[in-house]
Amino acid sequence: MSAPLLDDVWKRRGINILWDGDTLTTLDAAKKVISLRRFFDLYQAGWPEDDIPWIGEDALMVAGLDVAIDALTPEEAEPWIEQQVYTKIQDYQSAFDSQASLIFWMADQNRWQETTGEIEYNWHLAGKFNNQLLPIGRCIWNGAQSGVRRIENNDTHGKNRWIGLHHHRIS
Repeated sequence: MSAPLLDDVWKRRGINILWDGDTLTTLDAAKKVISLRRFFDLYQAGWPEDDIPWIGEDALMVAGLDVAIDALTPEEAEPWIEQQVYTKIQDYQSAFDSQASLIFWMADQNRWQETTGEIEYNWHLAGKFNNQLLPIGRCIWNGAQSGVRRIENNDTHGKNRWIGLHHHRIS
């Protein structure tokens, strides 16, 4: 397992997942978060920078991946992420030469399962597939989970708090 990421490089680089509401507020991102559908539209349009609601100057935050996954069966979700979502993530990364952050907002930290010995990140499905696991880390980071780092921030008591996941660059 990689060491936790304690600085804020994830706000400017990499493929990230964030679930901490306080951090969302700190980023003043709520009014700039786009839907997964809009993310797909920006991909289709070739990532026109003037149409991207940047957070800071180099981060795009997307909400709705968790909802889309929950609308699919487990058998549909895995190939959909690998074939549809991953290709757009990779294209985003290439379009901005890895000089911009892509952040997926997935608000429920309790639905994540980290298996440290095997370096896996799974998502607990909801609805009629409640508590079945989807290997979302393998799907989003194309099997490169060994490069994933926990994003941590100091809380008000000076303790590190897990707020998300970061991968610097996928291939």
